Amino acid sequence: MKQNKGFTLIEMLVVVGMIGVLAAAVLTALGPSRQKARDSRVISGLNQAAAIAESKFDGSSYPATIDATIEADIKKFNNNQNVTYTAPANTGTFAISSPLPSGGAFCVDSAGKRASSTASNGICP
Repeated sequence: MKQNKGFTLIEMLVVVGMIGVLAAAVLTALGPSRQKARDSRVISGLNQAAAIAESKFDGSSYPATIDATIEADIKKFNNNQNVTYTAPANTGTFAISSPLPSGGAFCVDSAGKRASSTASNGICP
């Protein structure tokens, strides 16, 4: 009596199909998490830029521009969207905002406010 070892073609196709369905379900479930991670990276960069601006406060005003490497880092994770930094003269305030990869914008200002909006006149609304 001859014994066949191994799997039939039908068995292999069923297993490959099941693996495909499971992979599709996992990738679909991970989509929102990946988007949140991109947003978190941009927000982290904005917070880092705010910390640097705070460290350069001279007692009456903030620097006129943010560090170019921090701006480049934020843009890298934000599809090269613009980072807006405003530090109106003689106000002792600054605000940094950037669009988020998922849509909308995020703002950080010198008063410690963090908001899902765009900065204007050195403050987050």
